[in-house]
Amino acid sequence: MGRDIIWTFAIQMLIMLCSFAITKLLANRLSIDEFGQYNVIKRSVQVLSFVMLAGVGIALPRYIPIYRNSNPPRRIAPLLLASLIYIISITTVVLAVCLLFSSQMQPIIIGNNNNSNLMLVALAYAFILAMAQYVFAYYRGIGKFLWYNATQLTMQLAIIIPLVLLPILTVSNVFGSWLVITVLLVVFLMGRELWRFLHQDGSVTLWSNLNTHLVTIIKYSSGRLIADFFQFSLAAFPLIYISNSLGLQATAYFSVGITFVTMITPLFSFLGIILLPYISQAITRHEMEAADRLITRLSLLYSLAAIVFIAILWLFTEFLTTLLFASSYVVTIHLTRIMIIAILPQAAYMLFRNTIDAVSVIPYNALILGICLLCMIISFMLSTTPVQFAWAYVAVSILQGFLSWITWTIIRKK
Repeated sequence: MGRDIIWTFAIQMLIMLCSFAITKLLANRLSIDEFGQYNVIKRSVQVLSFVMLAGVGIALPRYIPIYRNSNPPRRIAPLLLASLIYIISITTVVLAVCLLFSSQMQPIIIGNNNNSNLMLVALAYAFILAMAQYVFAYYRGIGKFLWYNATQLTMQLAIIIPLVLLPILTVSNVFGSWLVITVLLVVFLMGRELWRFLHQDGSVTLWSNLNTHLVTIIKYSSGRLIADFFQFSLAAFPLIYISNSLGLQATAYFSVGITFVTMITPLFSFLGIILLPYISQAITRHEMEAADRLITRLSLLYSLAAIVFIAILWLFTEFLTTLLFASSYVVTIHLTRIMIIAILPQAAYMLFRNTIDAVSVIPYNALILGICLLCMIISFMLSTTPVQFAWAYVAVSILQGFLSWITWTIIRKK
């Protein structure tokens, strides 16, 4: 586990640097309105892709270790097929809804209602990202964290290329080029793993007890599908709401603070990537006391690290805003300093969410995130100024961290 943590932390740091580079390039090469629209589409695509993933991104890292540590070990190939069928089924429903209600969905997904082609690109990109997460979940489940992190880093490096080489940068060609690159990478990875399965065990029966595996995946993943939708809606809703109420320029300014938060919080989620399969394994081996001690120590470490990050961002807000965005975004300093407070409670949530999912089949995270999303909608409807929106964002993040901590405290005793 120590080796996996080191690999994951190092590569996630590189991924964060790639995210900085992507944001810098886009902030400088797109107009303020285009940068605002880019952020709306980016958040919408994240919501759609994780809905299409249908909770399988959490289910596979949990059930693959359980299958492999069962006595006797169970084949995982039928589980993978059942997961893929479930993803495609949910994706079909999502696409049907978006296309049937295109006029209503365009302002939500792309920030306006006069570009149906861009919406189709966004939907296609959301699906291929879901397939990428499916492959990443498989790597987590089998314990190949080096492959998990390396493929993510490769994808981040690849999508920087068109931002540098394209002579003219628009929102449409950004997402169009990213779609092509991601399709090529996902096809390569899935083809490689399929060949490996057939080469190692040509007798694998993919359809063996498929209904049983489907029931297992659906039962566990359905609640996580809702949780993923709520989680990414918490990141997408503020920008979508502001774009429709205050315009794309205000959206671009508000996205600076959210970007700082979402750049830092993945550093806290990286350990959860490893914890989910390890704690699932601990359940099978009846080693939960050791796992509980580990979580307690990590909670203290996470708190200290989050406070350090907040202090650094607070002291160097103007410098970092100019460095990572552009000088035209320095006017957002007061909003950014409010919103970075959310890093502390979101770090707590990042730690506890995977441990909760590993211990319990009941989708507690869906309930937590549903409450938080409802509170965010209400608080934003009651807010009228950017500062009020920023404090509403922080308040909901505090509630999110508190509820996750309370939930873990209760269920670990069971």
